[in-house]
Amino acid sequence: MRIIGLAVFILIISYIIKIDLLDGTISLAAFSKTETECVKQEQYEIFPVQTVKGDTVLSVFAVYPSEVWVSFPERLEAFYQENPHLQNQVFQPGEIVNVPIYKDSTLSCS
Repeated sequence: MRIIGLAVFILIISYIIKIDLLDGTISLAAFSKTETECVKQEQYEIFPVQTVKGDTVLSVFAVYPSEVWVSFPERLEAFYQENPHLQNQVFQPGEIVNVPIYKDSTLSCS
């Protein structure tokens, strides 16, 4: 009687393990789809500005702020990408400079 009870117990345990491996959580974890990764891309628009005497990059950024927070070095890098001629000189009064203004952008999921 003990042998029959032990055999039934072993069969039940092996059936539970088989069902868990085929249809349970282990198989779902092994063959699940990868989640798409969403990255927020920060894009900016160019706003042409005519400078006046005494303007600096910081004063232009203060007058024309971005909609989203962007660190000063990032915005300065974008400014000099749009205005490479201003890298080593000061603003001249009446000069047109392109100011990057960051806007709210949608998520890019891939």
